[in-house]
Amino acid sequence: MESVEETSATPIISNSGKNSNVRILTFNFFMRPPLVRNNASDYKEARLEYFIQKILPNYDIICLQEMFHFGSSRRNRLLEAAFKIGFKFSWASPVKSILSGSIDGGLVLLSKFPLHEREVTVYPIGCYSDRFSDKGALYAKIAITKNDCVHLFTTHTQASYSSAPPPNEQSVVIRHQQLAHLRKFIDKCLDAASRKPEELVLLVGDLNVNGRPQLDPLNPAIIQEDSAEYKCMIRILRGEGIEANLANPTLVDLEELRFVAPTVINIRDIVQERYGQHPVTFGDVYVDYKGYTYPRETVLTSSSDWKTTASLDYVLIIDEKNDEFTLHKRNVEVEVQKTKVEEFFVEKSSNHPFTQLSGRSFIITV
Repeated sequence: MESVEETSATPIISNSGKNSNVRILTFNFFMRPPLVRNNASDYKEARLEYFIQKILPNYDIICLQEMFHFGSSRRNRLLEAAFKIGFKFSWASPVKSILSGSIDGGLVLLSKFPLHEREVTVYPIGCYSDRFSDKGALYAKIAITKNDCVHLFTTHTQASYSSAPPPNEQSVVIRHQQLAHLRKFIDKCLDAASRKPEELVLLVGDLNVNGRPQLDPLNPAIIQEDSAEYKCMIRILRGEGIEANLANPTLVDLEELRFVAPTVINIRDIVQERYGQHPVTFGDVYVDYKGYTYPRETVLTSSSDWKTTASLDYVLIIDEKNDEFTLHKRNVEVEVQKTKVEEFFVEKSSNHPFTQLSGRSFIITV
């Protein structure tokens, strides 16, 4: 893909019978606070301007992760630019006081459609550098039409600093507790919003769970199975809890981690459905004509993350009842085959030193 100009804004959902499409983007913008960077300044100003000019107009709903308010005016400038081109509704992580000991969670939701309900939650625990950020989740009930609503959740969970950390590693255990907290938040929001069974519920964002089993990056293969941690994530989000041997009570609240919901729900991974595997969304590679493997993006990505070939970003459908009656009644449908992972390479003519808009090599576009 040569440039953003060659990509298309692809609909994830369509309103049946009304011949209208809604284009949704979920994107880890890698727009960290000042002085936090991998290379140079991470070219934050230039990437923000490029995003506003080239990407923003192509979508109807946008969920951003790592779009931090702390220490700069970038988030405000993005919100102002978005409002001018039709994103009249927005929701973001709460601004934090400089004396609070932590910064905002970096989540932003932009919408051209009214937000009838809004909620936010902050995860109660984090580790490593994430403990200084109020990571959590945003919820919005979005009125696509007068009668049709979509319930949208977006989140950014605890990061790990290897592509295949062991199940008892601190960041993994904490991430599992955050997912259990997220499941409770989803239930609370849907109950308060009086969600109808036929209304679509989406969970999108950077969940930092690598769905791909660890393989040799020099010998990439089509991966059709799921990693162990991905299976744990799905169990937790479904409301089934996880096994006691995967919980370390010295690190997390064991009772919350093993939370079993009153109702077990269905989770559909529509990107996996689309590709038949978990596509790489971070640390991608390319192979030259001699068969040598190289990192695909090196300007923004830390060298320790090169060639990790991880799948960390998701678009999930939450279905309380996945029966024919409910599906038949649903007006807002997901177009799975049009959901895709988009490479946002910048135009070669732009002369920018960065090749892509984020340290994330791929962005889920829906």
